[in-house]
Amino acid sequence: MSVWSWLTGSGQSSPPPPQRIEPAIVASTAAKQPGDIVGSLNSMAFPQPLLYAALGGYASNTGVPVTPFTALQSAAVYGCTKCISEDIAGLPLQVRRKTASGQWMIDTTHPLNRLFAKPNRWMSAWQFWSYALTAYCLRGNSYIVIQRDRTGAPVELIPVTPDRVTVKLSVVDGQPWYLVNARQIGIGIWVPPEDMIHMKNMSVDGYLGLSPIACGQDVLGLALAAQQHGAILFRQGAQLSGYLKHPGRLSKEASDNLGESWRDTYSGVQNAHKTAVLEEGMEFEKLAITNEDAQFLQTRQFQVLDICRMYRVPPHKLMDYGRATFNNIDAQQQSYVDDALSPCTAQLEGMMRDQLLFDDERPDTRRTSTTPAYSAATRSAAIRHIKSAWRTGS
Repeated sequence: MSVWSWLTGSGQSSPPPPQRIEPAIVASTAAKQPGDIVGSLNSMAFPQPLLYAALGGYASNTGVPVTPFTALQSAAVYGCTKCISEDIAGLPLQVRRKTASGQWMIDTTHPLNRLFAKPNRWMSAWQFWSYALTAYCLRGNSYIVIQRDRTGAPVELIPVTPDRVTVKLSVVDGQPWYLVNARQIGIGIWVPPEDMIHMKNMSVDGYLGLSPIACGQDVLGLALAAQQHGAILFRQGAQLSGYLKHPGRLSKEASDNLGESWRDTYSGVQNAHKTAVLEEGMEFEKLAITNEDAQFLQTRQFQVLDICRMYRVPPHKLMDYGRATFNNIDAQQQSYVDDALSPCTAQLEGMMRDQLLFDDERPDTRRTSTTPAYSAATRSAAIRHIKSAWRTGS
């Protein structure tokens, strides 16, 4: 076997999965087997962990390695991920049932409400959904294994990091089966599609979501490179806005000594803004900001907007009020709800309806729609916040 085959997982024959024991729902489901397995669904959108580690992250033309962890070093990526994951995690999740009069009422007796309040033994509801949405924002895929009792009712939701899940297809019906290697589930456990909530980003094959980090590797690489450039500049550069002019001609030794003394005294962030003492008739000539410095600042500002475009998050959610006004802040907040939050909540609602409810419950049961209420509340809060920010000059 070649090294490439070993890294990518291609060319490996997959042994038939073991007999599925849990959950034992009904005879027809428990006896269901994936049959022969097609090779893993691997692509540069979501490579095998071995290949991912061997390459040191996604390739970037800037030379800066881009991974979900290095991407979080960008304040814009961290802010977008935090906004989406925490805002959705804070939404109330309840089950409503249609009454005889045709109205929708909260079903306080439905067992799913208890499951939503405490998805598993070690995580609160907020922590659970925040983690699931963080994986979705950084990896493009989020996996939640459904644990059921013997009657088939869901009793626990177990989130699994995408690195621990391999998606494979059955040649019998073409459905995806999930090979899970996680301590909470077990090692080498096959999970059928009906017991997996698989949240996917935009997909090109219908089975795996594209990783935003992989698709935006150059966007994020440029942002990280500009950030590193600025950090190194402040660490090593002499932070002065001009140059020294000597009335005479300095020897090489005198010039070297003066340069070394100047660097030792005024180089670095700790020595910035010191008062310079000039001798022997030297003069200080002030310099205006260079084109390179101006373009560097513009590059950093533009990268924030580029990352916001990737996640469809308006800049004001990242505390950038440069384009926010009293007239458009309401529209920007509504755009955030419609473009960034609603697609995620709609996908989750559809999957939970299909995977967590029994067939006879689906026509008369649905999850509570909380996005409009969230929209109205946050719009007014955002307007109050931006007005306060403008009054204080921050």
